[in-house]
Amino acid sequence: MSQQKLINMELPSEEIREELAKMCMLIHTSVEEAAERFYSELRRRVYTTPKSYLDLISLYINTLDKKRKEFNANKNRLAGGLKKLKDTNKQIAELKVALAEAAPILAQKDIILAETMANVDRETVEANIVKAQVEKEEEIVSKQYSEANAVKAEVEDDLAAAKPEMDKAKVAVSSLEAPSIVEMASFQKPAVLIQLVVEPIMQLLG
Repeated sequence: MSQQKLINMELPSEEIREELAKMCMLIHTSVEEAAERFYSELRRRVYTTPKSYLDLISLYINTLDKKRKEFNANKNRLAGGLKKLKDTNKQIAELKVALAEAAPILAQKDIILAETMANVDRETVEANIVKAQVEKEEEIVSKQYSEANAVKAEVEDDLAAAKPEMDKAKVAVSSLEAPSIVEMASFQKPAVLIQLVVEPIMQLLG
């Protein structure tokens, strides 16, 4: 009966199938013997039936199937982990090769970067010197501009103060007549007031 029940199971060989059937019968008979001893010692009856024998075989089949599935799942998980590990090792090897190839380029770029930083530092120092000079010249120009504005304001004040006298002089000049000019020219020694008036005019006219 056990061989018929186990006939559809996937086993490595027929010899193992026969030994498995024998083991099932041995277990069943040992249970019957234990039941008899249990009755003789405790006077309590435990029964074994053909159904319990078939249940034993079914339990073994189900347990074996469950364990096989667990084994296959663990096997697949392990295979996946090994594949990932292999791929990772391959990527690491490729990265090492790429890094070795890039090392000279990186070293050259480090040299260029160091030279660039040195140039930047030097130009920064020069720019700071120029900036200081510009700020100094700006201070001088600002001071000169302030002084020029002060002189301009002073001149404008003087001009504003002299404007009424200039207007009077213009009126006086416009009122001069030719006979008066001829008369003044005929003087061998002009009067002091005339000299005070004419000398500034002569200086202005060069």
